[in-house]
Amino acid sequence: MNAFYERLWHFAELVNNASQVEQYNYAEHFKVQHPPYPVVSSTRSIVPKLVFEEDCPTETRLKIRYLLKKSFNRIRNKQ
Repeated sequence: MNAFYERLWHFAELVNNASQVEQYNYAEHFKVQHPPYPVVSSTRSIVPKLVFEEDCPTETRLKIRYLLKKSFNRIRNKQ
């Protein structure tokens, strides 16, 4: 699995864990929009787009964006 999909998998795990801990389903408030081309290289700069539901609370959006950044942060993944 290349770096993009490993990070995407990690993001899904973080969302799932946060949902369980806080007993709030974060996953129902957004969809991940895959890049419009196959991600086959090991590039580290590609980040998927998040499309939020219209009624998604601001705090929830911030939490989800934080988890995405945490997953796709280059520094964390170099360790």
